[in-house]
Amino acid sequence: MKKLFSISVAVILCMSATINANAQKSKSFAGTVKFSIRYEGDTDPQRHIPQEITYTILGNKTKMQQQVFIQIQDGDAVTSTTMFDIPGYRVAYTKPKADILEQQSTVKYTYTKGSETKTICGYVCDKYDITVLNLEDDEEMTFTVYTTTEVGDNNNINAIEYPGLTGYPLYTEVESNGVKTILEAVEMKKTKVKSVDFLMPSDYKVLTKEEFQEFIQQLFGGGGEE
Repeated sequence: MKKLFSISVAVILCMSATINANAQKSKSFAGTVKFSIRYEGDTDPQRHIPQEITYTILGNKTKMQQQVFIQIQDGDAVTSTTMFDIPGYRVAYTKPKADILEQQSTVKYTYTKGSETKTICGYVCDKYDITVLNLEDDEEMTFTVYTTTEVGDNNNINAIEYPGLTGYPLYTEVESNGVKTILEAVEMKKTKVKSVDFLMPSDYKVLTKEEFQEFIQQLFGGGGEE
């Protein structure tokens, strides 16, 4: 179950920076996107894993909060900040651009655009089959996504999770260990969002990379990485 949880988090959180002509037409989106999370397969993880998640978006910045877990990603700066809002112990770690690019250099992303489209929350989305190959151990993961260029200023919004992918995914499907995990946008609201919403509150304790890794290992009972 821990491995299934890790895979689901990677999918939730779990995303070439070349901007093509189609992406140049994208608009800056400010608001919220609510995703449903459902599972198909031999097991029933619904009782253990959240069934919906909401992202706040401003241009190429995204923020997700699920109970005590908060993650802010800045696709323009290519940074990812993870926070845990635990009573009496609010901690945070920001992964810098250099570390993200180094991690991305160990994998190969392949995007294959399909002819199918899907209309999600009123947005026409293009299908992409994604292959992520780990160059160190040759392990491979495959995803199917449907993306819209109406969210994000350009494809920088994917700079962390899916570098070079055109359009923001409103649908993601991945199968592992006989369980298929599907994230699909079910509600999109354009609202006023402030840049300050993506800043770390001053009362958080900022951890080093090593301190954060130790914290994650303790939190999840050993074995975990940012």
